[in-house]
Amino acid sequence: MPRRTKIVATLGPATDSPEILDAILRAGVDVVRINFSHGTGEEQLRRIARLRESASRVGKPVAVLADLPGPKLRVRLTEARVLSPGDRVRFSLSDTPGDAADLVLTEPEVLHDVRPGQRMLLDDGRLQLEAMTVRAGCLEAKVAIGGVLLPNKGLNLPDTPLTIASVTPRDRAALEVAAKAGVDWVAVSFVRSAAAAAEVRRAMAEVGLDAPVLAKIERPEAVDHVPTIVAAFDAVMVARGDLGVELPLERVPTVQKRVIAEARAAGKPVITATDMLDSMRSNPRPTRAEASDVAHAIFDGTDAVMLSGETAVGKYPVESVDCMHRIAMEAEECLHRSEVSVKLKSLAVRPSDLEDPITLAACTLAREIDAAAIVAPTVTGRTADFVARYRPWARIIATSPSQAVLRRLALVWGVQAVAMTGVSVGHDRIDRAIRDAFQAGAVRIGETIIVIAGHPIEGGPKHPTIRVVRVGPDGQSEEP
Repeated sequence: MPRRTKIVATLGPATDSPEILDAILRAGVDVVRINFSHGTGEEQLRRIARLRESASRVGKPVAVLADLPGPKLRVRLTEARVLSPGDRVRFSLSDTPGDAADLVLTEPEVLHDVRPGQRMLLDDGRLQLEAMTVRAGCLEAKVAIGGVLLPNKGLNLPDTPLTIASVTPRDRAALEVAAKAGVDWVAVSFVRSAAAAAEVRRAMAEVGLDAPVLAKIERPEAVDHVPTIVAAFDAVMVARGDLGVELPLERVPTVQKRVIAEARAAGKPVITATDMLDSMRSNPRPTRAEASDVAHAIFDGTDAVMLSGETAVGKYPVESVDCMHRIAMEAEECLHRSEVSVKLKSLAVRPSDLEDPITLAACTLAREIDAAAIVAPTVTGRTADFVARYRPWARIIATSPSQAVLRRLALVWGVQAVAMTGVSVGHDRIDRAIRDAFQAGAVRIGETIIVIAGHPIEGGPKHPTIRVVRVGPDGQSEEP
């Protein structure tokens, strides 16, 4: 049984060599994340170019996810600084500190939103401060829990509603690089409302980038607006790192389940991210709790699980991918045996969208006749998205003439993407899709498969069609 859950791996210094890149792709990586919070644009361009070369060598469509920095506040320090409980710390309200001891942030204008008594958390909450007063061009805060503040560490403001723009100047610079590289997905950090979707799409259009947009759920405001954010974006990510700092830690698991459920109901891909196998940065094996964490995200219905520092800077990037693959396979086998996830009618069918009930019918039929695969010829990937929404155990084979669509579908649960050769106007796209799937080894002789197509005839009208066929000796369609 092929793995259905997709694996996202963050690229970094640990994966820069061609040998390691090839190895992580062969171990199971489907999507690579480029973290634009670190490194220069030229470094990221080279990293993406190496990835494309590796994907070509391995013969696998791999999506590139550009993760924008967003309004992530970081402290600009040149050397470590000790903050002791009771200390008064000054944060400059501009790029130019009034005093050499003032701390300067990447986006200092955000501090205008902070009110006395609100928490200021440094280094993922390891250091905690309380905002006091604003005066003389700075915000003064008192240290509650101290420690050593290292350069470039982040600042979280969990009590402060932010008014900063969703697309920052650093984001715009990252989008220019992403456009040059032709990335397949764009992730927007610190989304607060559905309005961010339109804002980032406008910024993408300005640099000529056309790609689906993913919202990272990591702010309290986003948690309050999950349904509208899911509706506005093409996908979402449960970004548990900052989410676990911005929210009480005990709420994160329930938020994760809620976001996954909302995305699944909408037929949008969802990634579960951060610290999934974090101990594998320095150890060849994860903890038992980490293995359980990955499995339970899969039980919740996530489309993809993500590795961050484990592959970007860890000692065991290939082992981390392989371990995640094995955990996912075991979790899916458990689901398959128990049929926990195969409750097709547990999702509300949207009769206003004809493709949805037709897709449900195809998935139900596949289960009833024990079809080996569901083949979905698609121009945009939409048909495959609908099929994946119902989580059938029949293999999902999406055929498309567009390489961009094939790479985009690398993020979608259960979808195996196959390049579709040209079809002349007036010819049957279904027969061509079956033959292409056969030639790619995605379907085999004698298998009973279901084909679902919105436009069964190339260039013809939209006549949603379900066809049951048996795969013939040369990949041709035969009577079932």
